Amino acid sequence: MDALFISLVSFIPMLTMLVVIHEMGHFFTAKWFRIKVLEFGVGYPPRAFGIYTGRTRVLLDGNTQYVNVGGAAELRPGQVIKVSSADGPDGNLVARVIEVPLKGFRRKGNKSPEAKGGDELLRHDGKIRAIGNDSMVLADMQYTVNWTPLGGFVRLAGESNPKVPRSLASKGVLTRTVVLAAGSAMNAMLPVVIMAAMFMTPQETSVGDVVVKEVLPASPAAAAGIRAGDVVREAGGRTVETQGDLIRAVSLNLGSEMEWVVQRNAAQQVFRVTPRYNPPEGQGATGVRLSLENAQVVTRSDPPWVAIPKGVTGTWDLLVLLKQEIFSWVVGGRSPEFSGPIGIAQVTGEVTREGGLSGWLVLAVLFSVNLAILNILPIPMLDGGRLLFVVIEWVRRGKRIPPEKEGLVHLVGFVVLILFVLLISAKDIERLIQGRTFLGG
Repeated sequence: MDALFISLVSFIPMLTMLVVIHEMGHFFTAKWFRIKVLEFGVGYPPRAFGIYTGRTRVLLDGNTQYVNVGGAAELRPGQVIKVSSADGPDGNLVARVIEVPLKGFRRKGNKSPEAKGGDELLRHDGKIRAIGNDSMVLADMQYTVNWTPLGGFVRLAGESNPKVPRSLASKGVLTRTVVLAAGSAMNAMLPVVIMAAMFMTPQETSVGDVVVKEVLPASPAAAAGIRAGDVVREAGGRTVETQGDLIRAVSLNLGSEMEWVVQRNAAQQVFRVTPRYNPPEGQGATGVRLSLENAQVVTRSDPPWVAIPKGVTGTWDLLVLLKQEIFSWVVGGRSPEFSGPIGIAQVTGEVTREGGLSGWLVLAVLFSVNLAILNILPIPMLDGGRLLFVVIEWVRRGKRIPPEKEGLVHLVGFVVLILFVLLISAKDIERLIQGRTFLGG
């Protein structure tokens, strides 16, 4: 039970943070381009609670129809109403239908009328802030918290219907591209912020001489001339003070020749080593056994002007490492190991238990980078899938794929994605039953 509790209390906040950061990208860019944002939701429905905000001016005229209320004179500040609005003069909305929802019943013979041009109306609901004879001020944007804590969303007006006032679909190709890509962009920037904060935080670390204790025969290190007793000072242009420094530098240069600056008998020499993909089991990419000697514990922190560039470099390194891992699957013929929400929650709990807050933050960085890449891929239902249709429209010089056809593609993609997640989750459950963990326990 302790492991389950740690997994939940570490995974759910992390997922919520990553999703909220992602959706903030869509939210702020939509606001910037004056696209109507109807809801910012944390989690998925059913809804737990929500609050209305905003000050949208909606005009009332002789063509405004009322449902469950006699007219504007019966409306009061604080009432929650449903509104169908059209574009009006001076950039304002004009209400075509106003409905006051009733609990459990509707007045006899008073059904919601179908306003003229129904598919060209903005359908929004909100709380009345102020009401006059010819206009009202409506708080019609909601922040909601929902009971299913595995995600979040931003609901925009007219996501696939360009006829709706202030809709996403009514904007140009460049605007829609920016709004759709902004979520992944935010997830790509989050690691920079987290890493910079970690570099600025004083931390104790053990540094010393990274000494080669053994060189395996027929290994890249042996071919390059590395010998036991050598002290590695630099690798791939990076200073080496810990074994992790060398391992990271090697991982970033798999399949490529890199320079090692080695101290041997009080003199420094340069050797060219080519780390290999998929080495024999237990040998590593270069075939070098290492130890840290003359170690000392130091406390380090960087000022912001140093930490931020290091955060950018660290994020780029993660992308390179991900590329190296994918290429090793191809070269070595290995199948990647996928994991669903259950497996991700398990590994989050394990890393948090072993590494504390630092381990949790490192994992958040990794997941954020992966989420940025996954969402930008041309997969139906994801941002990249929607971007693909925008690109197709641009290639066709403004000719759009019919919304119903695009919707069908996203629906099929959603079903396939859910089936894939269920399949992976079944394997995650099997691993849990067998007592296997991601950290080798």
